[in-house]
Amino acid sequence: MSWMIGGGLLLPAGLAGQGISVAAKVGTTGIGADVIVALAPKLALKGGVGFTLIDAQLDFDCDDAGGDCTTYDVEPPPIFLTGSLDIRLAGPVRVMAGLLYRSDDTRFSGDLDGPSEIGDVIFAGPGRIEGALTTPEIAPFLGVGFGRLGGEGFSIYLDLGLAYAGDAGVEMSGSGPIASEPGFDAELDKERRRILDEIDSYYRFWPIVNLGFRIPL
Repeated sequence: MSWMIGGGLLLPAGLAGQGISVAAKVGTTGIGADVIVALAPKLALKGGVGFTLIDAQLDFDCDDAGGDCTTYDVEPPPIFLTGSLDIRLAGPVRVMAGLLYRSDDTRFSGDLDGPSEIGDVIFAGPGRIEGALTTPEIAPFLGVGFGRLGGEGFSIYLDLGLAYAGDAGVEMSGSGPIASEPGFDAELDKERRRILDEIDSYYRFWPIVNLGFRIPL
């Protein structure tokens, strides 16, 4: 195999001739990078990795039964991998199709320090609830993009897409004194089904919005 120097890197000559770029990106798949191979003037392969560094908190609606609502700490999947085929239509406009992989489910947990409403019942507590929002690990996606993925010079690009992750699920478990209170398991399952009803219509879809800065090698 022959090799050549490109952008300070030792690359296989066949790949270097295709026009390889690297890019830093930020968006809904985290902060990370893309590697782009321009196969033809209007055709490119793009693969990337993203790391999520932001956690969130989520409160679910409670009834007026007098208990505290549970605040859940939410941790999204820590790593996303993407791979797509991009086709330029006209000017900077592209269409893309690919696969999205996530390294884990979205997980959540909440500490119950006092009387807390689970399902339709107030439990004395204390305790802890842990759970996960589950979907298949790999999801196909379609999208549109704006900006050059090949050619000389730097470029900025924007990718907008939607991945279909399939049917969503919810897993929940309790620990501590609250888990041994009468009726807890039944009410926790009721809470699980309530959360599933809230997320099922949209969690099966994952938005892809990424802004990238491309550097040719």
